[in-house]
Amino acid sequence: MKSKFQILILIMALMSHWGLAQTFSGRSNSVAVDYSIEKRSASSEVEPATAEQTVREALGAPSDPVYHALIIGVSNYEFAGAKLPNLDKPNKDAAELYTVLTTKYNFKPENVTLMKDPTRANLIDTFHGLADKVSDRDNLLIFYAGHGYYDQPKDFGYWLPSDARAESTANWIPNSTIKDYIGAIPSKHTLLITDACFGGSIFKTRAVSGMSQMKVNELYKDRSRKAITSGSLTEVPDESFFVYMLIKTLDENEFPYLPASTVFSRIYEPVMNNAPSVPQFGVIQGAGDEGGDFIFIKKK
Repeated sequence: MKSKFQILILIMALMSHWGLAQTFSGRSNSVAVDYSIEKRSASSEVEPATAEQTVREALGAPSDPVYHALIIGVSNYEFAGAKLPNLDKPNKDAAELYTVLTTKYNFKPENVTLMKDPTRANLIDTFHGLADKVSDRDNLLIFYAGHGYYDQPKDFGYWLPSDARAESTANWIPNSTIKDYIGAIPSKHTLLITDACFGGSIFKTRAVSGMSQMKVNELYKDRSRKAITSGSLTEVPDESFFVYMLIKTLDENEFPYLPASTVFSRIYEPVMNNAPSVPQFGVIQGAGDEGGDFIFIKKK
């Protein structure tokens, strides 16, 4: 009897030890249920990387980049005449670029200003507002299509807004003023694209072959102040093959990240082969460029 009692105690002890082991190992009913729920809950919270996270990782940016744009077209001149004729295409070109940027790239409509036939005062006020609105983490694209003028003896280039007069420079906007505003706007990257006569007077050109070998994150990490223009110190036509190729390149691009230097390399030869002007790419001198490049980010 004693022997049977001892055996019974031994069996109960073994069962108790086995159950305790189940509990600590997570295999008992009470613990297994809770543990499996926790595992399912944890796995359900692990989501794929968002588009913004992917962009930040690709560019090495600490936060989501915000893209601003100022798109300017001047087709109609208040004091138009033989020396300052109206133009057919600039307003249409500006509208097409607006559509491409806001539908295919990371330019939200609320951050894009489309100006048709602005006066000098309109433009200066808008530039002044951008200097207050754009932060040092944001990126800015400026596009201008309209009449331009280069005064060779003075080495002055100008934009001619809608209230410009051919016989007076009072309402003309010097390239130096544009450059000063670009330098004052504290963006991470600023890209100026001009389809205007004598647009190339704003900068000295540089080769883009070296930049094309750099990775996107290397191009993005340093500040940039770059410009692409349709011509140097020669006149450009109203019917702009330069803008046609610019919009075509942006519209047909399939890469998620497109540097401005790559855009230029894609349009350079076609424009050279089909237009009288020589497109230019370079640093806007004295505006704070540190060697980086503007990156177009395609919408997911």
